[in-house]
Amino acid sequence: MKYKIAALAVGLLLAGCQQQDAAQTEKKAEAEQTQEKTALVSDVDKMAYALGADMANTVKRISGEYKAVTMSDEALLRGFSEALKGQSALQEEEIRQQVMIFQQKLQFAQQQKMQEEAAKRDEENTAFMAKKDAEGYTKTESGLRYKVLTEAAEGAAVPAATDKVKVHYTGRLIDDSVFDSSVERDQPFEFSLTGGVIQGWLEGVKLMPVGSKYQFVIPPELGYGPRGNSRIPGNSILVFDVELLEIVQPKEATPSAKE
Repeated sequence: MKYKIAALAVGLLLAGCQQQDAAQTEKKAEAEQTQEKTALVSDVDKMAYALGADMANTVKRISGEYKAVTMSDEALLRGFSEALKGQSALQEEEIRQQVMIFQQKLQFAQQQKMQEEAAKRDEENTAFMAKKDAEGYTKTESGLRYKVLTEAAEGAAVPAATDKVKVHYTGRLIDDSVFDSSVERDQPFEFSLTGGVIQGWLEGVKLMPVGSKYQFVIPPELGYGPRGNSRIPGNSILVFDVELLEIVQPKEATPSAKE
């Protein structure tokens, strides 16, 4: 009797496994069929899909970056779908109003984030400058800090305010990330001390004898200020290692040939 019960239990177990395997196989087949139906074959379908994905990524980025601008995925998809069908649960005026509200919320969130980042950067800048002062960097009246890394030969020339110079440099942010380097490009940089570069450079390079290498710690007001640029965030301290290679002498005019 015990053997019969055991055999029956094993049979039921095997039957259950077979049914489970059959169900999984059926689900897999259905998934493959669905995938075949939704396969992006034509370029038109791929373009449409990419456009939809790009919109979704934009919404996802905004929702993730600005917590004040959260959206319901369900309502968003419904609005998208119904608008494509020429339907709408809202009147045109309501749509314009809600879009305006969204834009205002986004603008406010962006401003708030910028203010928070600026406040954080100010704290980091203050701490960084205090550290450099403690390390013995020389501070000028304008707030520029500098340190001599390599001394020049005795009697080396110092450029005048109207000279053109050639330098090698590497620029870093306070997190030590490099944003520009003539050394890496193996291409020295020439410029005039009358202008055309940031104020920190105009002041600092005038202190350097030819052949020396200095490190400049440039506060934002002597660099790119609150706006920054494509590689440098606003209100960033800039750390430059600068080697003064030479004072570029003006080329003599070639005398014209006389007839």
